[in-house]
Amino acid sequence: MTITPEFLENLRSHISLSSIIGKRVKLTKKGSRFVGLCPFHGEKTPSFNVNDDEGFYHCFGCGVSGDAISYLRETDGLDFIESVRELAGIAGMAMPEIGPIDKAKQERHKNLLSCLDYAASFFQGNLQKIDGQRAHNYLRERGLSDQIIAEFRLGYAPHSGLYAHLQQKGYGAEISKLAGLTGISERDGQKYDYFRDRVIFPIENRKGQVIAFGARAMGEAQPKYLNSPDSPSFSKKSVLYGWPQARERVRRNLPLLLVEGYMDVIAVTASQKAAALAPLGTALTEEQIALVWKLHDEPILCFDGDIAGQNAAGKAIERILPNLEPGKSVRIATLPEGMDPDDIIKAEGGDGLVRIIGTAASLVDASWSRKAALYDLSQPEQRAAFWQEIRRLVRTIGHNQTRAAFGDEIERRIQSMRAASRGGNAPFRAGIYPSVRRPKTGALRRVQTLLGLLIAFPQITIDTIETLSELDFGNLDCEKMKNHLFDVLIRDQDLDEDGIRYHLLKLGYKDLLIQIDETTAELWLNRKKADIDMDEARRKIDEIITLSLTPRRRQ
Repeated sequence: MTITPEFLENLRSHISLSSIIGKRVKLTKKGSRFVGLCPFHGEKTPSFNVNDDEGFYHCFGCGVSGDAISYLRETDGLDFIESVRELAGIAGMAMPEIGPIDKAKQERHKNLLSCLDYAASFFQGNLQKIDGQRAHNYLRERGLSDQIIAEFRLGYAPHSGLYAHLQQKGYGAEISKLAGLTGISERDGQKYDYFRDRVIFPIENRKGQVIAFGARAMGEAQPKYLNSPDSPSFSKKSVLYGWPQARERVRRNLPLLLVEGYMDVIAVTASQKAAALAPLGTALTEEQIALVWKLHDEPILCFDGDIAGQNAAGKAIERILPNLEPGKSVRIATLPEGMDPDDIIKAEGGDGLVRIIGTAASLVDASWSRKAALYDLSQPEQRAAFWQEIRRLVRTIGHNQTRAAFGDEIERRIQSMRAASRGGNAPFRAGIYPSVRRPKTGALRRVQTLLGLLIAFPQITIDTIETLSELDFGNLDCEKMKNHLFDVLIRDQDLDEDGIRYHLLKLGYKDLLIQIDETTAELWLNRKKADIDMDEARRKIDEIITLSLTPRRRQ
């Protein structure tokens, strides 16, 4: 038997959506619906609506909507089957059998999670014993209260003892090894505890289940920090430390920080000024970016103020840009050199963290300033190289409208720099973007070359329509062809070069196409167009735009 639409409809009719959501969201009855603060994004004015009669919710602030199943999936991290099973339990309905089920695999997974949870309790208990006194003192010296230590289930791994305790509880060698809790000595084949004499940080999934551990050495052992190896329950690239705790704080409308380490997450959480998440010793991944955006539309990157931290922030920005979409972004906070969020809180308290959050730059500002810092912008060739690089960054954005909007902002800043360079003003800053017209002398051949490239590489044209439409081609015939080229490609984005030329010939551009072919012959230099790759064409297009084109004067 499977879960049928009829079963789901019957399930929805047996539960009250407002009672499920009302356990976490304060709902107020208004007519036939309930309203409250949205649990999926921070807001101060209620825009979250729950309709019991139709069994759905909708937020007019962030646009999220769904039913009881989607609510549990988003808030509790359950998958579809788990959500249905949870709701069936609430409704007192029997779940249909879902087949085929690998019962052995299911039982092993359940046993694995149970083993990890028991290990977490073992580590927690050891923190309170004599052997764990040094670890407990370390945590208290870092400013952590017993309450926050308990919330994050922090513990201590002694030199030995876990494996024996696991055996006593019925967890065999196979399951403890699978959980990443024990290893086997290559020297004598003896089993040993994977974590020894370390402060333990349990890593939880979105459901709050322990799936792995992070550990900090108490002595001179290396590495200083050690994570569980990947296992059936744990993949470093798709997990963020502190998820359950961050989810609760975001629901209280606190900002969300992305930080580097366990202690930063805990310190930020304890400050009561923000929520925090951290990747597990790896660069931020696409999976983690998607997870963060499930909690908050605009989290703040708050990596360490040292060179390594700033390099990590730069890599994170370049990883985030391709995944941007409307309403989803990040801000970037810059910390004093050599300091991390924990240091800021220790030095200035929660107010210091609030100050840092308040100065966080937008993604476009941070992208611009970080790239600009790599060039000597007083030199024209360096400015051109910077423009080329920042445009390359824009092109990595996958979502068309977001890429166009981001690109428009970058082009306005470039025009501002052009205006400043002609006026002899330096340094160049973003802010005012005047619309200026460049002299047309000597630019016609470059514009014809540009049109030749746009015809030969229609995908580039499609990607840059928004930007190019704002630029003055400086020649009436070229301007008309540009607009007709855009019209042709908007109607049919699958056209190749021959198809585009056919349409342009029908529109009366025979003479201009001949001129373009004569001009671009110098560009190809007896090479076949097929030998010109997309990246080379983009670089040439950027170069021509930089040298020859300016925004159209607005009336």
